[in-house]
Amino acid sequence: MQKAHLFEALFMVNRGIDEAVSGVLRLKKAPDMFMETYHKSMAGLERRRSLINLQFMTDIQEREEADAGRFEEEFNVWLSDEPLNDKEICKLMRQVEDQRKAEGKAPMVEFLPAARHRKSRPKTIRARPSPQRAKAA
Repeated sequence: MQKAHLFEALFMVNRGIDEAVSGVLRLKKAPDMFMETYHKSMAGLERRRSLINLQFMTDIQEREEADAGRFEEEFNVWLSDEPLNDKEICKLMRQVEDQRKAEGKAPMVEFLPAARHRKSRPKTIRARPSPQRAKAA
């Protein structure tokens, strides 16, 4: 799962707030300005920044914990010395396809419905005795 764009978006929010705070500080330096408004503005901007950062970190923590559990499970499966059986291979492929679907990518594997992929025994063909063998017997 790609997360760099989320951190970049948070960086842009923080950079924007930094610029806004910088502008308010410049206004505070002007003579004959009502300082209380500027102090409240700076405090409001910093409060909003902290709320956004806190919410982002909470959300990303939940995602990271879910990913850590999922990847730990996959990691342990791949560490095993025993070969994977058909069910485990199918489960891993479904996980990969679910992840690709969540990312909006095209599927690499198509899973058939349970009724369509049952293995059937091949028909046995009984060999007819050749006419020459029948005469010889």
